[in-house]
Amino acid sequence: MHKLISRYRDHIRSFSPNARLFLAAMTVLAFGTGAPTIFFNLYLQQLGFDRAFIGGVNTAIQLGGAITAFPSALLLDRIGRRRAIPIALGIGLLSWSASLFTTRGDVILVLQAINGFGTVLFGLAVVPLLAESSTPRERTTLFSVQEGLITLALFTGTALFGYVPMWLAPVLGNGAESVETYRTVLLISAVIRVAGLVPFFFLRDVTATPEPLPAVADTPVEAASGPPRPQATGLARYYKLSELLKLKTPILLFVIPYSIVYFGGSLIFPFQSLFFKERFGISDGTIGVVLGLINLSIGVGALLGPILTNSLGRSRTVVLGTFISALGIAVMGFGVSFGLVAAMVILRAGLFNLTLPIYRAFVIDRTPRAEYTIVALLLSGSANVGPAIAPALSGWVQREVGFSPIFAAAVALYALAGLAYILVFARTRHHPKHHAEIL
Repeated sequence: MHKLISRYRDHIRSFSPNARLFLAAMTVLAFGTGAPTIFFNLYLQQLGFDRAFIGGVNTAIQLGGAITAFPSALLLDRIGRRRAIPIALGIGLLSWSASLFTTRGDVILVLQAINGFGTVLFGLAVVPLLAESSTPRERTTLFSVQEGLITLALFTGTALFGYVPMWLAPVLGNGAESVETYRTVLLISAVIRVAGLVPFFFLRDVTATPEPLPAVADTPVEAASGPPRPQATGLARYYKLSELLKLKTPILLFVIPYSIVYFGGSLIFPFQSLFFKERFGISDGTIGVVLGLINLSIGVGALLGPILTNSLGRSRTVVLGTFISALGIAVMGFGVSFGLVAAMVILRAGLFNLTLPIYRAFVIDRTPRAEYTIVALLLSGSANVGPAIAPALSGWVQREVGFSPIFAAAVALYALAGLAYILVFARTRHHPKHHAEIL
């Protein structure tokens, strides 16, 4: 154990300047995101919008990202990853903030769709940049630390912001659950996130130097000759299906479980604050604490993910995390005790979400350098398919029937995703790895 912790610490110390700047910025951004995690849906509900519309807002974000995915990739070709990151976040943050200054549903949907464009552009830029800013030796650790710090910051943000309406209400002369108070809290969070953009302006372009391969037993069969220049990803050719079919990465297989699990999760998790308030009648402060502990659990799980992977292996960790998550969702949806439900939701979140960076690292390790960006595009696109459809569908079902059928569907989808992960790991067991798999 001491040896594993020492190796983990050495990997963190070896992070590049780009990786350190990125981690610092994302920590601030995640802290500021604590407020919308709790209050944005409650704010929309206070404005008079029903569950179907609230689900539609989440769908608009995903559709905006899906529609602009390839244009985003072409823009990325022109401006480069380093410049794209602050631009993408700026677009997303400005459009999201602007939606707080209108009560027109159609305008809110359009602004949230623009937010989706910024989110996708950011995702396309950051995964390849992080991959090129790290070596195989510390890549799993970097991806896990990223998830861990983000969720720990979300824990702090949600836990604190849950009580901010109570503190602001006397100052504003409004109720703690009024539209004006919620809007003010959300605007405060936007200011904090603007501060989080600053480190991105100090990112450096990644130099095209060959990456040494560690001498371990599973040294890859096919070694990369060096990364492509970050400014020239050449994604335009992938408009042709024939070019996609030439990929060395079995990406179509990789996206199957990813798509299923994101669809199942998007039926439920955009509505967590509404669910807790409706089912158990708890206060905003208590909701903030529960959501904060969920994020704490996710953060701790992500930070411990590499150690767990070393004991169980990537495949067992991901599969077990997915099946246990299905059980946790069943307890969440049908449990009658708030304490039991809250405890299971918190534990489930940590165990399942540690699997996501592990799976992404698994995919990257089976991806040649030249395919980093297109694989990131297709992987993020598969993650957007479910969120583009599921929230609106879930909102309509909630309005008509309630939460029970939504939870039953989510449990079934998570179980199906677990089976799909088993298929992926079995089919790629003998697929050439482009990087050594450590930790």
